[in-house]
Amino acid sequence: MRTKTLLLTAALSAAGVATSMAQVFSVNAVGYVNKTIPPGNKLALISNPLNAGDGNNTIANLFKGVPDGTQVYKYTGTGFVTATFDSLENAFLPADAAATTIVPGEGVFVRNTSATDLVVTFVGEVPQGKLDNVYPKGLSIRSSMVPQAGTISELGFVGVDGDQINQFDAATQGYSVSTFDGLENAWLPAPKPLAVGEAFFLRAANGGTWTRTFSVNQ
Repeated sequence: MRTKTLLLTAALSAAGVATSMAQVFSVNAVGYVNKTIPPGNKLALISNPLNAGDGNNTIANLFKGVPDGTQVYKYTGTGFVTATFDSLENAFLPADAAATTIVPGEGVFVRNTSATDLVVTFVGEVPQGKLDNVYPKGLSIRSSMVPQAGTISELGFVGVDGDQINQFDAATQGYSVSTFDGLENAWLPAPKPLAVGEAFFLRAANGGTWTRTFSVNQ
């Protein structure tokens, strides 16, 4: 799956407090990320790497303009919520599935039922500050809350003995599995680096929190 990423750092708002010592500014960064899902009824496991804003991180909003029959699947812990785009209705159906949210740190399967590549463009704000990605014991779909590429360790995830990462390959439609070995203090075998906007299945030995503190100025 090809990934084309461009993050446009822009000052959207600046509020200064003038003192004799310093001036403090609040800066937001916006950008876009393109994710490509291969054709021929294939699946890809992707994330929403940017915050589209309150009320906008829904399947209906994030996947506007996709071809008829495109499906988005969000895992709930016991099964999948499935939303299918109907071009006659010009909407994802059913409506409750279309309203399902996908926020940074989560992920979904997307099925491209068309005969050509499907490019999904995510537009929004780069999450910054202290970011807590809370995950349950057992299976969940997770992703980096920060739109960066890197190994799971470089992206700040701290594994415990028995944790398992299942990475989905859109080309082969199969998984590669890595397990954290507490004695070796390492993932075995070493997982592939995660692309921007790539999600994975996490099988957690215990519930926990994947914490990052991030600033675009780092």
